[in-house]
Amino acid sequence: MWNALGLLFPAKCPVCDMVLERDGQGVCDGCWSRLPEVTEPCCRHCGKPIADVEEEYCMDCKSRDSILEQGTALWIYTDAMRKAMANFKYQGCLADGDFYGREILRRKGALLHHWNPGCIIPVPLYWRRRWFRGFNQAAYVAGFVGKHTGIPVWEDALLRIRSTRPQKGLNGRQRKENLKDAFAVNPRWLEKTAVCRSIVLIDDIYTTGATLEACGLALRNAGVEKIYFICLCTGSDC
Repeated sequence: MWNALGLLFPAKCPVCDMVLERDGQGVCDGCWSRLPEVTEPCCRHCGKPIADVEEEYCMDCKSRDSILEQGTALWIYTDAMRKAMANFKYQGCLADGDFYGREILRRKGALLHHWNPGCIIPVPLYWRRRWFRGFNQAAYVAGFVGKHTGIPVWEDALLRIRSTRPQKGLNGRQRKENLKDAFAVNPRWLEKTAVCRSIVLIDDIYTTGATLEACGLALRNAGVEKIYFICLCTGSDC
């Protein structure tokens, strides 16, 4: 039901900004087709779509030894998805975060259950960027998923300890170097991570995986055995 707050600040479609007709709709009927879901064939390791059904891995995963166990994503990172992510991150559209959390549960709930993680950790922002935005979009989605699954969310277990350049426009080597020593496990969580068998990282956008690899390295060094991830959208090898 629409409440007074909903009348003053109605939920809008993250793609076209149209006011949504129903609570919890997430995306207007006309924009669903503009958000292409990730389907097979996709990389067995990171979940990125690939063109050749005979291939098992994308080009990025073929060329490196990953610290991560496995990952997946919901949508391909198209222009429409780029706009939706920008609205979520920079316009504070928290209703979008509820929608993304519901989609993770609907489409990846069985996989999440199969992974059986001990906790969920959102990819952190540097403190200055979080202060400027007012929230961490990955933490908001992680909180929604944790609330509805009962999986603990360790929001501050992983810290971004230095500011980094935007990854956009950097090649693979530059991305890796840009994120070197950028993440660390919060000292207050070291005892728990040392005995944690598996965790799931949640982030918004997957491109080459450099950010998640850097997060995974910090967690592995702190004792976590298996590190999985779920992203809202991903690039494509197609």
